[in-house]
Amino acid sequence: MSDENEKLIEDTFISKLGAKFPFIKAKNCNTVYGIKFFPSIYVIDPDGNVVSVPDDRMPSESMIEDMLKKVTLAPKMPDGAQYDPLRALWKKKDYVKLDEYLTKMLAQDNLDADMRKVLEGQKATLDKRVEGQKKRIETLGQGPDYLAAQDGLEKIAKDWKGFPVAELAKAELARFAADAKIKKEISALKAFAKLCEKFDQGNENQMRKLREELPKFIKKNEGTHAAEKAQKMLSGDG
Repeated sequence: MSDENEKLIEDTFISKLGAKFPFIKAKNCNTVYGIKFFPSIYVIDPDGNVVSVPDDRMPSESMIEDMLKKVTLAPKMPDGAQYDPLRALWKKKDYVKLDEYLTKMLAQDNLDADMRKVLEGQKATLDKRVEGQKKRIETLGQGPDYLAAQDGLEKIAKDWKGFPVAELAKAELARFAADAKIKKEISALKAFAKLCEKFDQGNENQMRKLREELPKFIKKNEGTHAAEKAQKMLSGDG
């Protein structure tokens, strides 16, 4: 995505660098996304969480491969207006109505054989996604980044409202709220994020000032995951 001249995009990234991925020309995207250099890469996981921003180190190939394993795309549907309601439900992420629609349609005895095959594939994909959310809840519940886990669980509870997985996510959130150690971790992680937001990490002078503050933060939050993250930043490892 870029707001540069289309010919420049084509000449530089497509013709010279041989990029195979699609490009989008978007007005003011450099300002909106805070782009400081080219190319700037954002990595977003299948659940919509930002894994890394341009100022971070690039995720490793193994990390990207692990994220790709979690991707479950709805099977491609044939063209035809009869599949428009299904497409709309997927686009809206209205999973409850999608499940109800698929269940109702598949219960019809006179359903066209080809359409039944398509709908069965869609139902299998939806079921796979539900199972994937169960596993993700288990992973999030283990920490150690309980602040990110809290955000992830809240998103599952919202996106999958009406499914048992939403209740499982809510149960984990309740456990977080009742656990003194987890509450301390979340508080420390919020404080770390707030500290980092005070400084422009793309500016070396600002980064120097941030590093001067990190030892105090580490001492105050000793033993927490937030302190570990701060120590990695201080050491240049994160």
